[in-house]
Amino acid sequence: MNKHAGFSDLLKGPLKIISQNGKLIAITVTVYLILYFISFILNIASVNPFFMDLSVKIMALVSAHPGTPEYTELLIAIREDVGIFLGIETAYAIFYFFCGIFVETTIIIIASSYYTGNNLSLKELIMKVSRTWTRPFVTLFYVQLLALGYTSLFFLPFLIPSLVLFDHPIILITVLFVLFLLFITFYLYLYVVWSLAVVVSVFEDTDGLSALGNARELVRGKIVDGFLLNLFFIFVLLAIFMAGSILSPVMPPVVGLIQVVSIGVVSLIQVMAYSVFYYQCKNNMKVSVGSEYTQIPHAPVVDENLP
Repeated sequence: MNKHAGFSDLLKGPLKIISQNGKLIAITVTVYLILYFISFILNIASVNPFFMDLSVKIMALVSAHPGTPEYTELLIAIREDVGIFLGIETAYAIFYFFCGIFVETTIIIIASSYYTGNNLSLKELIMKVSRTWTRPFVTLFYVQLLALGYTSLFFLPFLIPSLVLFDHPIILITVLFVLFLLFITFYLYLYVVWSLAVVVSVFEDTDGLSALGNARELVRGKIVDGFLLNLFFIFVLLAIFMAGSILSPVMPPVVGLIQVVSIGVVSLIQVMAYSVFYYQCKNNMKVSVGSEYTQIPHAPVVDENLP
């Protein structure tokens, strides 16, 4: 790949990967969407009865008198329902998390085979995924912690103006809007590093903080392309949600299914795009002692001893 390739090549790269590895990608996407759709339906089917039961008990609690045995029984029953609901949602969240790890690892390995020129069989792909998935798991765990910490860190700057400028709504809205823009902008920058770190943990024998450090070094000089890549996929997802909100009154179940499938496919294309981005960044770097990256100078190097 040309080391000067830019943002347009990030969008063309996934199409090239799909054209060469269409069969493996089709199998991966099909299995992923089937598992996701079945778990989505099971999640709704298992949660809906608790919502119905919980709403009935809450209505009964409103009319009950505090301190009575009936009131105490309702509180205990509501607490049990909430505990069961949280347990079900936690189980599905863990399932989605691991399903996402396996499918991302698979897509990244397929993208790697495109650039290395290796033609993977389905058996070879499964073997590579089984040997590799633990590294992106560790990296994603750190990414989730960093995202949680970043969100918590920015909660205070949003809270303080809300308390101080409560009586000045126009100023408050302006301040919160500026803070929101700063929050989103910096988050998109961090998301470039975090997403690239997952790719690094598959391509390289590293994970966790080490993968995050390598990703941070790799994006030097290419951060704008990664930032634009994030914006592009955000706009695509917004378009999907807007189209769904317009069409959902006509055929709600069908539109909902199409939205789920579309979001899943877009997320996989984004993973492929970040695999392309990894190779762009790596071609812009050289590995020095200790597997550290240093940027390749674009200007020609001239020997000082030449006349």
